[in-house]
Amino acid sequence: MAVYRYAQPPNLPAASARRSDRALRSCSSLSGRKALEGCGGLELTDEIRVTIAAQACLLLLHRDTDYYPQLITILVYPSSFTAYEARHLGGNIWEEGGQERLGHTARRLGAMVLAWDSAKRGAADPSDGRNLVLHEFAHQLDFEDFRPMARPLSRREQSTWPGRES
Repeated sequence: MAVYRYAQPPNLPAASARRSDRALRSCSSLSGRKALEGCGGLELTDEIRVTIAAQACLLLLHRDTDYYPQLITILVYPSSFTAYEARHLGGNIWEEGGQERLGHTARRLGAMVLAWDSAKRGAADPSDGRNLVLHEFAHQLDFEDFRPMARPLSRREQSTWPGRES
Protein backbone atom coordinates (compact mmCIF):
# COMPACT_ATOMS: atom_id res chain seq x y z
CA MET A 1 0.00 0.00 0.00
CA ALA A 2 1.29 3.42 -0.89
CA VAL A 3 1.19 6.11 1.78
CA TYR A 4 0.53 9.45 0.18
CA ARG A 5 2.34 12.53 1.40
CA TYR A 6 -0.30 15.17 1.98
CA ALA A 7 0.64 18.80 2.51
CA GLN A 8 -0.44 18.23 6.12
CA PRO A 9 -1.43 14.69 7.12
CA PRO A 10 -5.06 14.49 8.29
CA ASN A 11 -5.47 15.85 11.81
CA LEU A 12 -1.75 16.13 12.55
CA PRO A 13 -0.91 19.37 14.30
CA ALA A 14 1.56 21.67 12.60
CA ALA A 15 4.95 20.42 13.71
CA SER A 16 8.58 20.41 12.78
CA ALA A 17 9.58 18.59 9.61
CA ARG A 18 11.36 15.94 11.70
CA ARG A 19 8.25 15.21 13.78
CA SER A 20 6.04 15.18 10.69
CA ASP A 21 8.36 12.67 9.00
CA ARG A 22 8.37 10.53 12.16
CA ALA A 23 4.56 10.63 12.26
CA LEU A 24 4.35 9.63 8.59
CA ARG A 25 6.69 6.70 9.18
CA SER A 26 4.51 5.61 12.12
CA CYS A 27 1.39 5.84 9.94
CA SER A 28 3.00 3.72 7.27
CA SER A 29 4.16 1.16 9.83
CA LEU A 30 0.77 0.98 11.52
CA SER A 31 -0.97 0.54 8.16
CA GLY A 32 1.33 -2.37 7.35
CA ARG A 33 0.82 -4.10 10.71
CA LYS A 34 -2.97 -4.00 11.01
CA ALA A 35 -5.50 -5.51 8.65
CA LEU A 36 -8.17 -3.04 7.54
CA GLU A 37 -11.38 -4.46 6.11
CA GLY A 38 -14.29 -2.65 4.51
CA CYS A 39 -17.70 -3.81 5.74
CA GLY A 40 -21.28 -3.12 4.74
CA GLY A 41 -20.28 -2.55 1.12
CA LEU A 42 -17.50 -0.05 1.89
CA GLU A 43 -14.51 -0.33 -0.42
CA LEU A 44 -11.34 0.76 1.33
CA THR A 45 -9.41 3.60 -0.29
CA ASP A 46 -6.03 5.11 0.48
CA GLU A 47 -7.89 8.10 1.96
CA ILE A 48 -9.60 5.82 4.49
CA ARG A 49 -6.40 3.96 5.37
CA VAL A 50 -4.29 7.11 5.76
CA THR A 51 -6.95 9.07 7.67
CA ILE A 52 -7.41 6.31 10.24
CA ALA A 53 -3.69 5.56 10.56
CA ALA A 54 -2.77 9.25 10.94
CA GLN A 55 -5.23 9.75 13.75
CA ALA A 56 -4.21 6.52 15.49
CA CYS A 57 -0.55 7.54 15.32
CA LEU A 58 -1.23 10.84 17.07
CA LEU A 59 -1.59 8.87 20.29
CA LEU A 60 1.79 7.21 19.71
CA LEU A 61 3.88 10.36 19.29
CA HIS A 62 6.68 10.58 21.89
CA ARG A 63 6.04 7.02 23.00
CA ASP A 64 7.97 3.80 22.61
CA THR A 65 5.34 1.50 21.24
CA ASP A 66 4.43 -1.79 19.72
CA TYR A 67 1.64 -0.21 17.59
CA TYR A 68 -1.39 -1.36 19.58
CA PRO A 69 -0.30 -4.95 20.24
CA GLN A 70 -3.77 -6.24 21.25
CA LEU A 71 -5.30 -5.05 17.96
CA ILE A 72 -5.24 -7.26 14.86
CA THR A 73 -8.01 -6.03 12.57
CA ILE A 74 -9.82 -2.74 11.97
CA LEU A 75 -13.29 -3.16 10.46
CA VAL A 76 -14.66 -0.05 8.76
CA TYR A 77 -18.35 0.46 7.99
CA PRO A 78 -19.64 3.33 5.83
CA SER A 79 -21.77 4.63 8.73
CA SER A 80 -23.14 3.48 12.07
CA PHE A 81 -23.71 -0.23 12.58
CA THR A 82 -25.95 -2.30 14.81
CA ALA A 83 -24.33 -4.49 17.45
CA TYR A 84 -26.50 -7.25 18.90
CA GLU A 85 -25.71 -8.38 22.41
CA ALA A 86 -27.09 -9.51 25.74
CA ARG A 87 -26.44 -7.06 28.58
CA HIS A 88 -26.67 -7.93 32.26
CA LEU A 89 -28.88 -5.41 34.06
CA GLY A 90 -28.59 -6.92 37.53
CA GLY A 91 -29.72 -10.00 39.39
CA ASN A 92 -31.29 -12.43 36.94
CA ILE A 93 -32.29 -9.72 34.49
CA TRP A 94 -30.74 -9.56 31.03
CA GLU A 95 -31.58 -7.41 28.04
CA GLU A 96 -31.04 -8.61 24.49
CA GLY A 97 -31.17 -6.47 21.41
CA GLY A 98 -29.42 -4.24 18.95
CA GLN A 99 -27.64 -1.00 19.67
CA GLU A 100 -26.54 1.55 17.07
CA ARG A 101 -22.81 2.30 17.34
CA LEU A 102 -20.19 4.42 15.62
CA GLY A 103 -17.27 2.40 16.96
CA HIS A 104 -16.30 -0.41 19.28
CA THR A 105 -13.27 -2.22 20.58
CA ALA A 106 -12.70 -4.53 23.52
CA ARG A 107 -9.74 -5.98 25.38
CA ARG A 108 -10.15 -9.55 24.15
CA LEU A 109 -11.78 -8.72 20.82
CA GLY A 110 -8.58 -8.25 18.79
CA ALA A 111 -10.57 -6.02 16.48
CA MET A 112 -11.87 -2.48 16.28
CA VAL A 113 -14.97 -1.36 14.43
CA LEU A 114 -15.28 2.19 13.07
CA ALA A 115 -17.92 4.12 11.14
CA TRP A 116 -16.09 5.86 8.28
CA ASP A 117 -18.34 8.93 8.13
CA SER A 118 -17.68 9.61 11.82
CA ALA A 119 -13.95 8.90 11.50
CA LYS A 120 -13.72 11.34 8.60
CA ARG A 121 -15.71 14.00 10.47
CA GLY A 122 -13.37 13.68 13.48
CA ALA A 123 -10.33 14.20 11.26
CA ALA A 124 -11.88 17.24 9.58
CA ASP A 125 -12.41 19.19 12.82
CA PRO A 126 -9.83 18.34 15.48
CA SER A 127 -11.11 21.06 17.81
CA ASP A 128 -14.69 19.83 18.24
CA GLY A 129 -13.78 17.22 20.88
CA ARG A 130 -15.53 14.42 18.97
CA ASN A 131 -13.03 12.06 17.45
CA LEU A 132 -14.10 8.45 17.11
CA VAL A 133 -10.68 7.17 16.01
CA LEU A 134 -8.84 8.78 18.93
CA HIS A 135 -11.51 7.50 21.31
CA GLU A 136 -11.32 3.87 20.17
CA PHE A 137 -7.52 3.82 19.90
CA ALA A 138 -7.26 5.34 23.40
CA HIS A 139 -9.09 2.24 24.64
CA GLN A 140 -6.43 0.13 22.91
CA LEU A 141 -3.71 2.01 24.81
CA ASP A 142 -5.57 1.29 28.04
CA PHE A 143 -5.61 -2.40 27.17
CA GLU A 144 -1.81 -2.54 26.90
CA ASP A 145 -1.39 -2.63 30.69
CA PHE A 146 -4.80 -4.19 31.41
CA ARG A 147 -5.94 -1.19 33.48
CA PRO A 148 -8.77 0.80 31.91
CA MET A 149 -8.10 4.47 32.53
CA ALA A 150 -9.86 6.25 29.66
CA ARG A 151 -11.00 9.63 30.87
CA PRO A 152 -10.61 13.13 29.51
CA LEU A 153 -7.50 15.00 30.60
CA SER A 154 -8.01 18.00 32.83
CA ARG A 155 -6.93 21.39 31.45
CA ARG A 156 -3.88 21.25 33.74
CA GLU A 157 -2.97 17.76 32.46
CA GLN A 158 -3.44 18.92 28.87
CA SER A 159 -1.08 21.86 29.37
CA THR A 160 1.72 19.55 30.55
CA TRP A 161 1.07 16.71 28.09
CA PRO A 162 4.34 15.60 26.42
CA GLY A 163 4.74 17.05 22.96
CA ARG A 164 2.28 19.88 23.43
CA GLU A 165 3.65 22.97 21.79
CA SER A 166 3.04 26.27 23.58
